[in-house]
Amino acid sequence: MAQKISEEDSIVWLKKSNKYLVLNTNTLELIKKKSSLSLNGFLTLITESLNVDVSIAKKINKDISELLLETKELDLKRDIKHLDPIKSCQLINYYSFNNTIIKVGFDAEETKSLIHQKYRHLAIDHVNSFDVEYSIFNSDHSLFIFKNNKIVGSWDIGTQLHEFQGKFSMELICSFYNKTEHDWMGVFHASTISKNNRSIMFTGDSGNGKSTLISILMANGYNVIADDFSPVLRTDFKTYCFPSAISIKEKSFNLIEQLYPELINYNEYYINELKGNVKYLPPISKETSANCSSVIWVKYAEGTESSLKKVSIKDALKKILPDAWISKKEVNAKAFLKWIEKTAFYELNYSDNNQLINIINSYFLELKKQ
Repeated sequence: MAQKISEEDSIVWLKKSNKYLVLNTNTLELIKKKSSLSLNGFLTLITESLNVDVSIAKKINKDISELLLETKELDLKRDIKHLDPIKSCQLINYYSFNNTIIKVGFDAEETKSLIHQKYRHLAIDHVNSFDVEYSIFNSDHSLFIFKNNKIVGSWDIGTQLHEFQGKFSMELICSFYNKTEHDWMGVFHASTISKNNRSIMFTGDSGNGKSTLISILMANGYNVIADDFSPVLRTDFKTYCFPSAISIKEKSFNLIEQLYPELINYNEYYINELKGNVKYLPPISKETSANCSSVIWVKYAEGTESSLKKVSIKDALKKILPDAWISKKEVNAKAFLKWIEKTAFYELNYSDNNQLINIINSYFLELKKQ
């Protein structure tokens, strides 16, 4: 499946591997013709159509052949360890959001610490009834998730902690909105804010201040839809609120404490060597969903003039796709390509917070006119 994104380029979905590639028109035409030609015939086509010598044509042929291998069926199933017996989970917490109550049982405080801090603000007292029940525990160095007494999966605690936390986030978003995993077009490693039913998704490399940015904007009247985990529903292209707390890194404590003095009294938690210590700031989320047709790549650089400029779809996709989860279902792939076509992509450089607020305010005024 392919869709043009400019005169020179198309985005291509490889169905079997669920991978998206940006290819120029010449390369795409060569791929379409490869299966009908002999090796010599294909090399001749490359040399003539691209005006290159035979050595370069052979390299291009090798690259295309490797690419086509990715279209073969991949076995993505993971073995799940047999459990005998299933561990008891007596540490019980209840979380409430969007009129849904979720019961989560943990086997130990250490296991609970991997999940609870981000959702502490959603915790409620013991209740007599709940909508969904999860059990989370560590057995033989593997983390297990059970939903309503049925296994969801297992992850190695040493090498797959991030995948485990991502899967639990997906479980929560499905339970909070009564959806299945593949009802979502995709989930992006992005922080999202909204106002008046319109949202902006902020992406960027770690350390470029996405969480700090949305905390500043939240203090200036914007709603927080999500921090670092932004789901988009296939049927309406809206971002839906994922209500985890905003992760504030240590280097931003002083700045954010000026906006939210209560943060001074919050506990610090060590995440890893890269992120260091963090505090968790509860979000203000007055909208549970908002139309999303704007994605902004954030780059914080001290001393630079703040600016917002439009970028090509090709350049934007190279940045956002590596960390995104896009549903492997064909209906979602079609929706993703349609969403790309409707979405505006930008790059934001900033260092001054007041300039940042002015830029985003101006942009939302333009969105309101559309």
